[in-house]
Amino acid sequence: MVKVNREDDFKKNAIFHGPRFDVYAEDDQGIIYDFEMQNEDQHDLAERISIYQGNLSRQALYAGQPFKKRKRTVVFFICDHDPYGLGWPSYALKVELVGCPNFSVDNKETNVIVNLKTDVSQLTQAQREMVVYFNDGTVSGAFSQKLAAAVAAVKADAIRGGIYMTIEEYAALKSAYAQESERIKTITGLAALDMSRAQIIEFLKTNMDLSEEEAQAAYDNAMAAHA
Repeated sequence: MVKVNREDDFKKNAIFHGPRFDVYAEDDQGIIYDFEMQNEDQHDLAERISIYQGNLSRQALYAGQPFKKRKRTVVFFICDHDPYGLGWPSYALKVELVGCPNFSVDNKETNVIVNLKTDVSQLTQAQREMVVYFNDGTVSGAFSQKLAAAVAAVKADAIRGGIYMTIEEYAALKSAYAQESERIKTITGLAALDMSRAQIIEFLKTNMDLSEEEAQAAYDNAMAAHA
Protein backbone atom coordinates (compact mmCIF):
# COMPACT_ATOMS: atom_id res chain seq x y z
CA MET A 1 0.00 0.00 0.00
CA VAL A 2 1.25 3.48 -0.86
CA LYS A 3 -0.93 5.24 1.68
CA VAL A 4 -2.89 4.03 4.69
CA ASN A 5 -4.90 6.36 6.90
CA ARG A 6 -6.84 5.79 10.07
CA GLU A 7 -10.51 6.51 9.64
CA ASP A 8 -10.51 9.68 11.72
CA ASP A 9 -8.64 11.36 8.87
CA PHE A 10 -11.89 11.15 6.92
CA LYS A 11 -14.71 10.71 9.41
CA LYS A 12 -15.19 12.17 12.88
CA ASN A 13 -15.95 10.13 15.99
CA ALA A 14 -14.81 6.74 14.64
CA ILE A 15 -14.11 4.10 17.30
CA PHE A 16 -11.91 1.04 16.94
CA HIS A 17 -13.56 -2.06 18.44
CA GLY A 18 -10.63 -4.19 19.62
CA PRO A 19 -9.16 -5.77 16.46
CA ARG A 20 -12.01 -4.36 14.40
CA PHE A 21 -10.94 -1.17 12.70
CA ASP A 22 -11.86 1.12 9.81
CA VAL A 23 -9.08 1.75 7.30
CA TYR A 24 -8.67 3.95 4.24
CA ALA A 25 -5.87 2.97 1.87
CA GLU A 26 -4.54 3.48 -1.62
CA ASP A 27 -2.26 0.99 -3.40
CA ASP A 28 0.48 1.49 -5.97
CA GLN A 29 -2.07 1.04 -8.78
CA GLY A 30 -4.06 4.01 -7.52
CA ILE A 31 -6.95 1.87 -6.27
CA ILE A 32 -8.67 3.40 -3.23
CA TYR A 33 -9.95 1.11 -0.46
CA ASP A 34 -12.23 1.58 2.50
CA PHE A 35 -12.59 -1.17 5.10
CA GLU A 36 -15.54 -0.99 7.48
CA MET A 37 -16.64 -3.18 10.38
CA GLN A 38 -20.38 -3.79 10.75
CA ASN A 39 -21.19 -5.18 14.19
CA GLU A 40 -24.98 -5.28 13.98
CA ASP A 41 -27.41 -6.16 11.21
CA GLN A 42 -29.31 -2.94 10.64
CA HIS A 43 -30.76 -4.25 7.35
CA ASP A 44 -29.29 -1.27 5.50
CA LEU A 45 -26.00 -2.64 4.22
CA ALA A 46 -26.61 -1.74 0.57
CA GLU A 47 -27.41 1.84 1.55
CA ARG A 48 -24.34 2.07 3.77
CA ILE A 49 -22.09 0.79 1.01
CA SER A 50 -23.55 3.33 -1.39
CA ILE A 51 -22.73 6.18 1.00
CA TYR A 52 -19.15 4.99 1.54
CA GLN A 53 -18.67 4.63 -2.20
CA GLY A 54 -19.90 8.17 -2.60
CA ASN A 55 -17.26 9.40 -0.18
CA LEU A 56 -14.52 7.55 -2.04
CA SER A 57 -15.74 8.76 -5.43
CA ARG A 58 -15.03 12.35 -4.45
CA GLN A 59 -11.33 11.43 -4.35
CA ALA A 60 -11.31 9.20 -7.43
CA LEU A 61 -10.96 11.87 -10.11
CA TYR A 62 -9.06 15.15 -10.19
CA ALA A 63 -10.63 18.29 -11.60
CA GLY A 64 -10.09 18.49 -15.34
CA GLN A 65 -9.41 14.78 -15.80
CA PRO A 66 -11.49 12.74 -18.27
CA PHE A 67 -13.97 10.37 -16.62
CA LYS A 68 -12.04 7.37 -17.97
CA LYS A 69 -9.29 8.29 -15.50
CA ARG A 70 -11.56 7.62 -12.54
CA LYS A 71 -9.72 5.51 -9.97
CA ARG A 72 -11.24 2.23 -8.92
CA THR A 73 -12.79 2.43 -5.47
CA VAL A 74 -13.26 -0.66 -3.32
CA VAL A 75 -15.43 -0.90 -0.20
CA PHE A 76 -15.06 -3.89 2.11
CA PHE A 77 -17.65 -4.42 4.82
CA ILE A 78 -16.55 -6.98 7.41
CA CYS A 79 -19.74 -8.23 9.07
CA ASP A 80 -20.09 -10.35 12.20
CA HIS A 81 -23.40 -11.60 10.80
CA ASP A 82 -24.43 -13.21 7.52
CA PRO A 83 -26.34 -10.40 5.75
CA TYR A 84 -27.93 -12.65 3.12
CA GLY A 85 -28.16 -15.94 5.02
CA LEU A 86 -26.50 -18.03 2.30
CA GLY A 87 -23.48 -19.07 4.35
CA TRP A 88 -21.01 -17.74 1.78
CA PRO A 89 -17.67 -16.43 3.12
CA SER A 90 -18.09 -13.25 1.06
CA TYR A 91 -20.55 -11.50 -1.21
CA ALA A 92 -19.62 -9.29 -4.18
CA LEU A 93 -22.13 -6.71 -5.36
CA LYS A 94 -22.15 -5.50 -8.95
CA VAL A 95 -24.14 -3.32 -11.33
CA GLU A 96 -26.13 -5.20 -13.97
CA LEU A 97 -27.92 -4.10 -17.12
CA VAL A 98 -31.65 -4.49 -16.53
CA GLY A 99 -32.89 -7.41 -18.61
CA CYS A 100 -29.37 -8.77 -19.13
CA PRO A 101 -28.29 -10.32 -15.80
CA ASN A 102 -25.07 -11.68 -17.31
CA PHE A 103 -24.01 -8.27 -18.61
CA SER A 104 -21.96 -6.48 -15.97
CA VAL A 105 -21.49 -2.72 -16.02
CA ASP A 106 -18.07 -1.72 -14.69
CA ASN A 107 -18.38 1.73 -13.13
CA LYS A 108 -15.06 1.16 -11.32
CA GLU A 109 -16.83 0.59 -8.01
CA THR A 110 -16.19 -2.71 -6.24
CA ASN A 111 -18.17 -3.75 -3.18
CA VAL A 112 -17.36 -6.82 -1.10
CA ILE A 113 -19.04 -8.07 2.07
CA VAL A 114 -17.08 -10.46 4.28
CA ASN A 115 -19.17 -12.84 6.39
CA LEU A 116 -17.41 -13.63 9.69
CA LYS A 117 -20.04 -16.25 10.57
CA THR A 118 -19.21 -18.51 7.63
CA ASP A 119 -18.03 -22.13 7.94
CA VAL A 120 -14.26 -21.71 8.29
CA SER A 121 -13.59 -25.31 7.19
CA GLN A 122 -14.23 -24.24 3.59
CA LEU A 123 -11.75 -21.34 3.65
CA THR A 124 -8.11 -20.96 2.71
CA GLN A 125 -5.58 -20.67 5.52
CA ALA A 126 -5.37 -16.89 5.27
CA GLN A 127 -9.16 -16.51 5.10
CA ARG A 128 -9.56 -18.82 8.11
CA GLU A 129 -7.03 -16.80 10.12
CA MET A 130 -8.79 -13.55 9.26
CA VAL A 131 -12.24 -14.83 10.23
CA VAL A 132 -10.99 -16.31 13.52
CA TYR A 133 -9.04 -13.17 14.36
CA PHE A 134 -11.89 -10.77 13.71
CA ASN A 135 -14.27 -12.99 15.68
CA ASP A 136 -12.26 -13.38 18.87
CA GLY A 137 -8.81 -11.84 18.40
CA THR A 138 -6.94 -15.18 18.21
CA VAL A 139 -3.64 -15.08 16.30
CA SER A 140 -3.20 -18.41 14.53
CA GLY A 141 -0.64 -17.80 11.79
CA ALA A 142 1.48 -15.40 9.77
CA PHE A 143 -1.45 -13.54 8.25
CA SER A 144 -3.23 -12.91 11.54
CA GLN A 145 0.10 -11.87 13.07
CA LYS A 146 0.20 -9.02 10.55
CA LEU A 147 -3.35 -8.07 11.49
CA ALA A 148 -2.42 -8.11 15.17
CA ALA A 149 0.62 -5.94 14.47
CA ALA A 150 -1.58 -3.38 12.72
CA VAL A 151 -3.95 -3.34 15.67
CA ALA A 152 -1.04 -2.94 18.10
CA ALA A 153 0.13 0.08 16.12
CA VAL A 154 -3.32 1.62 16.45
CA LYS A 155 -3.45 0.92 20.17
CA ALA A 156 -0.04 2.53 20.65
CA ASP A 157 -1.14 5.68 18.84
CA ALA A 158 -1.40 8.41 21.46
CA ILE A 159 -4.28 10.04 19.62
CA ARG A 160 -6.22 6.80 19.71
CA GLY A 161 -5.37 5.98 23.29
CA GLY A 162 -8.46 7.57 24.77
CA ILE A 163 -10.96 5.79 22.54
CA TYR A 164 -9.34 2.42 21.89
CA MET A 165 -11.61 -0.44 22.89
CA THR A 166 -10.36 -3.87 23.92
CA ILE A 167 -12.05 -7.09 22.89
CA GLU A 168 -13.39 -7.50 26.42
CA GLU A 169 -14.87 -3.98 26.35
CA TYR A 170 -16.36 -4.66 22.94
CA ALA A 171 -17.97 -7.87 24.23
CA ALA A 172 -19.43 -6.00 27.20
CA LEU A 173 -20.78 -3.28 24.92
CA LYS A 174 -22.34 -5.84 22.60
CA SER A 175 -23.95 -7.54 25.62
CA ALA A 176 -25.37 -4.20 26.71
CA TYR A 177 -26.88 -3.67 23.27
CA ALA A 178 -28.49 -7.12 23.46
CA GLN A 179 -29.96 -6.35 26.89
CA GLU A 180 -31.31 -3.04 25.61
CA SER A 181 -32.92 -4.80 22.66
CA GLU A 182 -34.64 -7.31 24.95
CA ARG A 183 -35.80 -4.50 27.23
CA ILE A 184 -37.41 -2.69 24.31
CA LYS A 185 -39.19 -5.90 23.27
CA THR A 186 -40.49 -6.35 26.82
CA ILE A 187 -41.77 -2.79 27.11
CA THR A 188 -43.50 -2.75 23.73
CA GLY A 189 -44.98 -6.17 24.46
CA LEU A 190 -46.45 -4.95 27.74
CA ALA A 191 -47.78 -1.85 26.00
CA ALA A 192 -49.48 -4.09 23.44
CA LEU A 193 -51.29 -5.72 26.37
CA ASP A 194 -52.74 -2.29 27.20
CA MET A 195 -50.64 -1.81 30.32
CA SER A 196 -50.30 1.85 31.21
CA ARG A 197 -47.04 3.77 31.38
CA ALA A 198 -47.15 3.73 35.19
CA GLN A 199 -47.77 -0.03 35.26
CA ILE A 200 -44.91 -0.75 32.88
CA ILE A 201 -42.53 1.50 34.82
CA GLU A 202 -43.46 -0.33 38.01
CA PHE A 203 -42.87 -3.66 36.24
CA LEU A 204 -39.41 -2.51 35.15
CA LYS A 205 -38.50 -1.37 38.65
CA THR A 206 -39.67 -4.65 40.18
CA ASN A 207 -38.41 -7.15 37.61
CA MET A 208 -35.38 -5.45 36.06
CA ASP A 209 -33.99 -3.73 39.13
CA LEU A 210 -34.21 -0.25 37.62
CA SER A 211 -34.57 2.99 39.50
CA GLU A 212 -37.59 5.22 38.91
CA GLU A 213 -35.55 7.47 36.61
CA GLU A 214 -34.03 4.54 34.72
CA ALA A 215 -37.41 2.89 34.26
CA GLN A 216 -38.97 6.10 32.98
CA ALA A 217 -36.11 6.64 30.53
CA ALA A 218 -36.28 3.01 29.36
CA TYR A 219 -40.01 3.31 28.74
CA ASP A 220 -39.73 6.60 26.85
CA ASN A 221 -36.82 5.36 24.72
CA ALA A 222 -38.57 2.08 23.87
CA MET A 223 -41.80 3.77 22.86
CA ALA A 224 -39.93 6.35 20.79
CA ALA A 225 -38.02 3.60 18.99
CA HIS A 226 -41.24 1.68 18.38
CA ALA A 227 -43.16 4.71 17.09
